[in-house]
Amino acid sequence: MAYFVTTNHLPTALDARQLAHDDLALALRHARARTWACVDDLTEAQWLPPHQAGINPIAWELAHLAWFAEYWTLRSPHGVDAKGFASSPLAPRFAGPDEYFDSARLAHADRWSIRLPSPGELKDLLAAQLEASLKALTALATTPAKASSLDGDLYFHRLALFHEDMHCEALCWLRSTLAYPAPPAVKLAPLPGLGDLGGLEVAGGDVHIGQMPNAPGFTFDNEREGKKVQLVAFEIDAAPVSALAFSRFVDAGGYDNPAYWPAEAGQWRRKAMRSHPQQWRKGLAGAWQVRWFDQWLALEGGLPAIHLNAYEAEAYCLWAKRRLPSAAEWEHAALAAPGFHWGHSVWEWTSDAFLPYPGFAPGPYRDYSQPWFGNHRELRGGAFATETRMHNPRYRNFFMPHRSDIFAGFRTVSLENEPAQTINF
Repeated sequence: MAYFVTTNHLPTALDARQLAHDDLALALRHARARTWACVDDLTEAQWLPPHQAGINPIAWELAHLAWFAEYWTLRSPHGVDAKGFASSPLAPRFAGPDEYFDSARLAHADRWSIRLPSPGELKDLLAAQLEASLKALTALATTPAKASSLDGDLYFHRLALFHEDMHCEALCWLRSTLAYPAPPAVKLAPLPGLGDLGGLEVAGGDVHIGQMPNAPGFTFDNEREGKKVQLVAFEIDAAPVSALAFSRFVDAGGYDNPAYWPAEAGQWRRKAMRSHPQQWRKGLAGAWQVRWFDQWLALEGGLPAIHLNAYEAEAYCLWAKRRLPSAAEWEHAALAAPGFHWGHSVWEWTSDAFLPYPGFAPGPYRDYSQPWFGNHRELRGGAFATETRMHNPRYRNFFMPHRSDIFAGFRTVSLENEPAQTINF
């Protein structure tokens, strides 16, 4: 059985970024229910795993969700204190203190040493916070306002929604990292992957990347105001690289050839000492198996290769004599190329560092993008565990290039029209 599905992104009748009032309230309730579905079946011991990078204690993760939603939807006016941390003249009513549950204030390692609420306390805490936030949302619906101010009024409720969706996915990769069973919220799909669909020819030209100025609805700060780029025509994979294709690279000794691991990739490779992806192993019969949460399954060649970092993706490209797409190429293809399959499978590494668009200004949540510019790599698309309303062709995800715990893969671009230049106006 295949364990995730790759589909075309199909626009819905109501863009999730323009959810308002009753629809937004339903989405917030849905997000909270999905969050609980990712943790409700776990034991007390599983709630507090040993400290390691990339995950949090589950109780901290949930309390942080409540803190974040309360801070932005119930504790205005929002400010910044002398140390640069989020501040409010209102004390927390549900999730606090700020020093514990503001992710910018509390170091990652310290999240294991503070007193955390019990699961029962968290049930009550999160329920109370959600009801208070929804009451505040209802009050907005009864306040006379011009249509032009609607997006501003609803900004923080939409921010809280998308923030919870992101953390729900983080709970999924926590379970994968720790070899816990797949959560009930991640349904197994009875459809095969796409396999190798070949390439798509994408015309070049002057294109706008990022959100258009004054676009309606919610916009993440790193998407504003976008930029114009000039793209050379390119040929790009119609779907992410399959597990079968990546296995050929592994079987050809790709992990052991220094030519495919230059510079930082080589440093990572020497430290990691891997000869295959972290979540692969050879079965008794010599065939590749892939760990899927708590199970070892036979590698299904038609499925996208997953749990790969940016260095592994680039090594494959060097072996295959192709390259990763730039973020601009990826976005342009997703918007303009029929047959470009993306979303609901794997996040996709691009060749770009995560950097601000010209004229960037941080949003009210100043720590969302700004601290990560330069040392993170940009990904596009969306994974099987990504909530559907998060899938957007302009959405910019970002992680350190060595991360393979996230649900990431990649697709490739032909070198035929090189040099492929991206010129910023």
